[in-house]
Amino acid sequence: MVVNEDNSKDLINPIVTLLSQLASTFKPFRQQLGLQRTMPSLSEVKSSNAAYASTYRPTALFVGGTSGCGQGTAEAFAKATQGRAHILICGRNKEAAERIISTFPQHPESKYEFVECDATLMKNVVKAAEEVKHKIGETTKLNYLVMSQGIMTWNGFDPTSEGIDKKLALHFYGRWKFVDELLPLLEKASTDGEEARVMSILAPGTAGALDTADLGLKKNYSVLRAARQAPGCNDIFVSEYSSVHPTVSFIHIMPGYVDTPLIKDMPWYIRSLRPLGALFARSITDCGEYMTGALLNPNYKTGGFWLDQNGDAVSRRRLWIDDKDASKKLLEHFKKEVSV
Repeated sequence: MVVNEDNSKDLINPIVTLLSQLASTFKPFRQQLGLQRTMPSLSEVKSSNAAYASTYRPTALFVGGTSGCGQGTAEAFAKATQGRAHILICGRNKEAAERIISTFPQHPESKYEFVECDATLMKNVVKAAEEVKHKIGETTKLNYLVMSQGIMTWNGFDPTSEGIDKKLALHFYGRWKFVDELLPLLEKASTDGEEARVMSILAPGTAGALDTADLGLKKNYSVLRAARQAPGCNDIFVSEYSSVHPTVSFIHIMPGYVDTPLIKDMPWYIRSLRPLGALFARSITDCGEYMTGALLNPNYKTGGFWLDQNGDAVSRRRLWIDDKDASKKLLEHFKKEVSV
């Protein structure tokens, strides 16, 4: 393989990302030295989640909930509600969803369902959203929409039949297409005095300035550029949607380094790092507790929020969300790309 300057960055970047995420594991040591504010301990997060109480049965949709961080978050949410919830898990693997659902606590009001969807295609997102509406039924309310669907790959530009790169389709376009399709249900919940929150689990504050000359990366695709553009688009959409829909909470949160199956599609020399990385990574279960802690945090009730893996705010200096011309171009581009 010939390695030039561009694809050498693509080879190195995932390793750099992996090392930076591993470094986050050593935060407790920096905190002991007084170099950083103290993050909530896992036991504190679990206690906070266990204290969750609601006067109504919440409805939650977990897109990408059949594995990884989405699975962990769905499991933690089910535990926090003690089974008094209507939980829908959306993904491709029905068997995995049923296995996960079988572990959920039971309550007289429990309702657990699976919605099948290959979220790389926008037409599938629309179909899945319609099925969600049907399953929710006459209440027409959705309280929590959590999206974690994604892939880790070093493939080049890999367009779907709709012309969108698969990685970007999962990490950005499909996520906010779900939001668009289900916003009326979220706003109905808010109107009725209930929680209405959207959470995108990816990588806030890691993008830099948005390249509006190549939205969708159809001109100059690379793994590095894709890894930056998708989080940047999520950052901007949290800002834009929270300003237009002020009664709904929009959260973009970093899961941190988590031992998930995503790495299975990486080259062997990256996969070989998994046993070492697992020593420092959060488990899917622990990640789910932290994600659920942020999802239920009363401080994030309405507005736009960009959070790290501990549920703390990401520095605004790391967010490129104030360029209104770039935001306008992205919104226009998005509407055109996801129209089906």
